Amino acid sequence: MSIYHAPNERRITMREILIALTIAVVLAAVLAGIFLKQQGEARRVASSHNLQQWGISLNLYLIDNENQLPEVGQDPVTSEQKKAWFNALPPYISQTPLADLPIGKRPRPGVPSLWIDPSTKTVKSWDPEVFFFNYGMNKFLQPVAGTRSFRIYEINFPANVVFMTEVAGYSPGIGPEDVAFRHDGPKPASPMAEAHVLFCDGHVQFVTRQKLVSDPEALSAATAETGVSWFQK
Repeated sequence: MSIYHAPNERRITMREILIALTIAVVLAAVLAGIFLKQQGEARRVASSHNLQQWGISLNLYLIDNENQLPEVGQDPVTSEQKKAWFNALPPYISQTPLADLPIGKRPRPGVPSLWIDPSTKTVKSWDPEVFFFNYGMNKFLQPVAGTRSFRIYEINFPANVVFMTEVAGYSPGIGPEDVAFRHDGPKPASPMAEAHVLFCDGHVQFVTRQKLVSDPEALSAATAETGVSWFQK
């Protein structure tokens, strides 16, 4: 018994199947790249929004405190540190001071909040008693613990002086060595890797590693009219 084939029937060749599979794989890779890019952009926007909220609270705090910046604060986080940024600033944006957050409500890696950089990876196990946060205040704004922090008018160019930035750890006071650079752009060690920075005038900007860490002028004693400064005095 023979099998009848219609006169115009055409069989699909192995070569055509391979071509179709190749196109499907390439298309999937392109779509995955677009998705990852969109995810990275969403994380950028979310972290920038966090710092903008901190900027609003900073400006309101300055109005109420005769233009004096909050204190850096120390680890461990305690409620006695009422002037430390992590306790003093949150109420201005209807948030609870960090030290007053009960166990189970404290920020943790990977869980979105005002305290957490959205690019932080979720951890499987976590001590609920730990105070974790991905943002830190420029320690040079209160160079000596126990003494007052600077007043905003003592900084010549506050729009160029770092107030807060993204960090990898959870130390209240940070310097250039603590900055966490993005994982969805150039490699963190690259001079072109970037981090969000909240400046003392309240604006947020993406700044490259080259400007924020590698540039000697960023660590100079005097603030500059342009560029980025950590304001060592």
